[in-house]
Amino acid sequence: MAFDIGPRLRQLSPDELAALLRERPDALKPRPRSLTELAERLGSNASVSVALHQLDAGCHGLLGLLCALGDGCGREEIEGLLGSTAAGEEFDRCLRVLQERLIVWPAPQGRLRLVGPLRDTRSPLGLPARELLESRTATDLRTIADNLGLARTRRKAETVQVLREFFGDRTRIITALSDAPVEVRELAEHVAWYGPDGIEPDPVTSAGLVERTPGLRWLLERGFLLASGRSAYSAQLDMSVEVVLALRGPDSLLQPRPAPPTTTWTDPTEADRSATLAATAFVDNVARLVDHCAANPLAQVKTGGVGVRVLKQVAKTMGANESDVRLWLETAASAELLSLDDSGRIVPSDEAAAWQQSIPAERYVVLLRAWWNLPDAPTRARLAEKPDPALSGPAEGVDRELRRDLLTELVGWEPGTSVAEPAGFGDVLSWRRPTVHGGPDGLAEPLLLTWAECETVGAIARGTASVFGRCLFDDDAEALAAAAKRLLPDAQETALLQADLTAVVTGTPGARLSDTLNLLADLEHRDTASTWRFSRASVRRALEAGHSKADLLDKLSGIAGSGVPQPLEYLINDVARRFGELQVRSVQSCVLGDESLLQEIFRNRALRGLSPRLLAPTVLASSKSASETLAALREAGYSPVRQKADGTVTLEPVRGGAGERRPLRRRTVPFWSRPEPPHGTDLRELAGSLLAEPDTPEAPRTQTALEAALAEEANRLSGVEIRLLVQALETRSPVRIAYVDQNGTHSNRVITPLAFEVHWLDAWCHLREDDRQFRVSRILAVAPADTVW
Repeated sequence: MAFDIGPRLRQLSPDELAALLRERPDALKPRPRSLTELAERLGSNASVSVALHQLDAGCHGLLGLLCALGDGCGREEIEGLLGSTAAGEEFDRCLRVLQERLIVWPAPQGRLRLVGPLRDTRSPLGLPARELLESRTATDLRTIADNLGLARTRRKAETVQVLREFFGDRTRIITALSDAPVEVRELAEHVAWYGPDGIEPDPVTSAGLVERTPGLRWLLERGFLLASGRSAYSAQLDMSVEVVLALRGPDSLLQPRPAPPTTTWTDPTEADRSATLAATAFVDNVARLVDHCAANPLAQVKTGGVGVRVLKQVAKTMGANESDVRLWLETAASAELLSLDDSGRIVPSDEAAAWQQSIPAERYVVLLRAWWNLPDAPTRARLAEKPDPALSGPAEGVDRELRRDLLTELVGWEPGTSVAEPAGFGDVLSWRRPTVHGGPDGLAEPLLLTWAECETVGAIARGTASVFGRCLFDDDAEALAAAAKRLLPDAQETALLQADLTAVVTGTPGARLSDTLNLLADLEHRDTASTWRFSRASVRRALEAGHSKADLLDKLSGIAGSGVPQPLEYLINDVARRFGELQVRSVQSCVLGDESLLQEIFRNRALRGLSPRLLAPTVLASSKSASETLAALREAGYSPVRQKADGTVTLEPVRGGAGERRPLRRRTVPFWSRPEPPHGTDLRELAGSLLAEPDTPEAPRTQTALEAALAEEANRLSGVEIRLLVQALETRSPVRIAYVDQNGTHSNRVITPLAFEVHWLDAWCHLREDDRQFRVSRILAVAPADTVW
């Protein structure tokens, strides 16, 4: 019985369709042009996969049962297996969620339909007994009935019915197993909870397997385990969904939401004050890191990213630990404050200067939103035995979802409700999205690291979500900017200059104040209060930069909150008095030759750019480098050669020109990560316009040979995605794909397809900046290049 998503969409009201689009925003990019196109996207493998990753454990339990019973199952079948559980609030909630997201929808005669990709999905709960029994021979079925002590029948259909009645009665299943040996009951319980993995029969050693696995023969002979295939001992083992639920208990399927952790009360004002201190320090530390990259560009390892050795050096210089530096570095890169120079080293980007000049509140908003979108938790490197370089490798994206789910839980509480033990969220988050977070045991350490990161950036403070975290969760940019301006202190424009030759700044120093202090002093400590120290070396450095004594004293007067102390003024005067008592002239290169020829070069007007100086009759100094001097002499008509330090002649190497700064590679998130609805999209207006279109069938469309070839390989892609890929191939335009490699590693990247041959797609990979081959069958999704997953 075929049933398309399109007719179901047509049955929805504008409000219901808008609610669906809010829950499934991946179908909105690009904006669907018709209800037919929207239906095709919602029914694609990629979109359904995204939707499944947003479901809680209870919804997954019910969906597993629906997949086991098959598309079009009736309410009576479900109630027969779940009993009173099917009449409970949790069942109604789970079914409502599945229907609201169009994973399941009601059909005539009280039946439930499954979205297309789930109709052939094998459920972890197994298959119904009727399907497993009907695949067996009449002789096998009579043997099973005899071993269970059931009445003998003459026809196969009658035997199947008798066995169905037995396996449909939970009491009879439990009674039969209670009389079985202990090893039988243990094996049955294991298979019911964990599946038959590890005891799958092998055709070669099947008899030995039965002997090695206590209880297996007993279960097979009585139909508690059924083998699909020619032989009961040489095929896949299945336990029917009726037996699984009888052993687990129907209440185990719809797992209720775990109890939240123990809470206490915290004054929201105090929490926001603590978050403000953390936010101020976060902004200041990222600013220091950007300054450090300007003075000391960070080298990358050959495979890309900043290696552990460099991270430790930066941490030592900045008085921090390696995890802190990773967090600042990843956030600065996400905020596009860093770029690559022509040597591949990490330096401040062109946007960094404007960011440094902005007020602290504006700086913080940029950093917080950049951190919010990081695919991974930078501090997770603590858990790795051999950490990867920072800013390297494809992102798993699990930490991004953990960060968002954690804040979702906290924001759902009343303001002021706080938790003292973050580990208590493990059970809740594992239930909230089990396919993303896994079990609570594996979530323990990542949860604590994510919690600590949230505190470091000011999203969480004193066990509760701060005003900054709440604005992030609501995606309210205006509210976040207003809160930051209200709570973060303005940049300080004056410093306390002290007689011990130190300068103290309370709060965040402004750009002019930082520039002056960094020019004349060395930073000793930076926190909520920062300290710079003046020394002879630091003052001399300022003079060497071209500033005069009067200029330096004027700069200090402009930032001094209570005047320039006398010891500091004496220091500047003394260093300035001795400054320049010796002169050192630099010589970039020397030209050696006959005295008469060097005199000619010295008087040549075309070579005045070399600033030639005769040091000796046969030695002429040039202010330019050896390469520049050689080029100038050749342009003037001479034929010079390069000479090594030992006097031997060598040829000048050919050098390339300097390149421009390049942006750092953006680390993307997996395609299954829930996207945000496009900004500025009125979902109800869009829903109304789609529903207002008439039900005119689209003209039949002839599939091109290329589309047909790709469709045969790309069995995970919808028609819309295949047409998008074909268009990219024909126009050599970029598209974004979700891809899983042969090791099972997921990534998403922008590619420009170049050619399709047999099973492979040749393309330019924008992530790797190289030609790559992609197995078409491993492409999970295709979207426009500007889509952000």
